[in-house]
Amino acid sequence: MISQMVLTLSVGALRPLIKRAKKPLDIFELPNFVNEEMGLRGLNIPSDLLAGRTPKDFERLCDLSDKAHCPFLVLIETPELDLWSLGNQSAVVERLRRLASAATRIGCSSVAISLAEVTTQERVDAVVKTLKMALAEMDKFEIALLLQSGAGMLSEGKALVDVVKKVGGFRIGTMPSFHHAAAHGGVNQELRKLAPYSQSITASVKGFSVDGDHTEWSLDECVETLRAVGYVNSLSLDYLGKGDPIKPLSMARDMLSAAIEAAEPA
Repeated sequence: MISQMVLTLSVGALRPLIKRAKKPLDIFELPNFVNEEMGLRGLNIPSDLLAGRTPKDFERLCDLSDKAHCPFLVLIETPELDLWSLGNQSAVVERLRRLASAATRIGCSSVAISLAEVTTQERVDAVVKTLKMALAEMDKFEIALLLQSGAGMLSEGKALVDVVKKVGGFRIGTMPSFHHAAAHGGVNQELRKLAPYSQSITASVKGFSVDGDHTEWSLDECVETLRAVGYVNSLSLDYLGKGDPIKPLSMARDMLSAAIEAAEPA
């Protein structure tokens, strides 16, 4: 059997359903809802949606996701983290340790973070040092750390990959998004650089034309680019538009599924 990309969901896309006043979607309903109603096979969950939850809640979520065959894969830290300020170093390392602990309890294999803007090489070096310290703590939980593309000197794929290489080890990688790639050099150029270091990629969904084509960037081109570099991990759908996310996410799911199947050899 040939390995292929797996479509999952970035749970943040469902905030309108989770936060709505009438019949909000409960967090414990997520695994069944995403698998049965959306036809997706995994979950990347933002940390703020777990705020106030207990260890027992985490274990319940893990159990429910196992039963639904829709596992939690990546725990995404919601705010950007400043990894270059020396005075903030200990607090950041402790935060990442706690995230790794929570990730283990809900069944995730990775934690993803966004870096606060880095503007000098000295600060890039400080980021590398802090990441090494954090990974020493996270390694105790066997949790990987994925870097999302951000602003400043690390907004370009090659610079982010250089950081990953300087940190070293097999538990550091990237988690790029279609949206960021399209805005920083194009999906073909950026995804080719970042995908080989990725365990999960955010399949950003913006909107669709009256003809049913995705606007801003080509989903087909994204899949073809990833196939070309041998990417076979998860694509996590995330809706960036307004209003009910279900229809655009479903349209994107169908388009990506077709593109993945078309890219596979007969």
